[in-house]
Amino acid sequence: MKEIKELTNNQLIEQVPSIGAANPYCNVSERYSFVPTITAVNFLRDGGWIPVMAGQAGVRIQEKNGFQKHMVRFTRPDLVVNGHRMDLLLYNSHDRGCAFKLIGGVFRFVCTNGMVIGDKVAEYSHKHVGFSPDMFIASAENVGKHIEKSAGVIEDWQTIRMEETEQDVFAMASHRLIYEDPANAPIEPRQLLTWRRSEERTKKDLWSLFNKVQENMIKGGLRGRGTTGRKMRTRGVKAIDKDRKLNQALWILAEEMAKLKKS
Repeated sequence: MKEIKELTNNQLIEQVPSIGAANPYCNVSERYSFVPTITAVNFLRDGGWIPVMAGQAGVRIQEKNGFQKHMVRFTRPDLVVNGHRMDLLLYNSHDRGCAFKLIGGVFRFVCTNGMVIGDKVAEYSHKHVGFSPDMFIASAENVGKHIEKSAGVIEDWQTIRMEETEQDVFAMASHRLIYEDPANAPIEPRQLLTWRRSEERTKKDLWSLFNKVQENMIKGGLRGRGTTGRKMRTRGVKAIDKDRKLNQALWILAEEMAKLKKS
């Protein structure tokens, strides 16, 4: 089993200062009910969830630095299976930009890159106004029950063989998730099928395809050309909102592909 390295509250705040905000951004309304992210982290700790990663968004208005949207990934020892870790993702901000969100996710150790489950059953939102600790904890339990089933989804996708033409279709659909104008995109859809590890070269199943495309989308680094024709490499996705949306959309795409293959 891959060792889980738990982050203390101090480590979380050191890595992502916005997690430690002791008060909201100054422009929030009087109705705004301030619930520190660390309080939510402690609720989840009490429920058996272990914080393992964290990140935060950038800011355009410097005054909002320290209050911006942030994310904490949690897991449990019983949710680490077959080189994958099932995670619970907590999103929040203290500038009115985001309510508390709890979302199910999957983390693949070989590429150290997290995925987010696209199924809306695994997503709950809690406003700061009228925040209920009991409902928050219940939502975390529901997400936990759902992501426990994700191990079965992974095993299922590993049995679905993808023909070359089907892989091309998957790559084309994924390409459109990133580029609104595919004709002027810096890379071709098939480049999303680029393998990064030799063992991936011969794998033709849906789960391997999903992982390969997802890693190329999120990490970037693919060789391409800019609008001026200059050689460049694609950028990785750093914004936590874009990361979440792309991951959820790609998961849904893989789910639909699995349904088509079984029909």
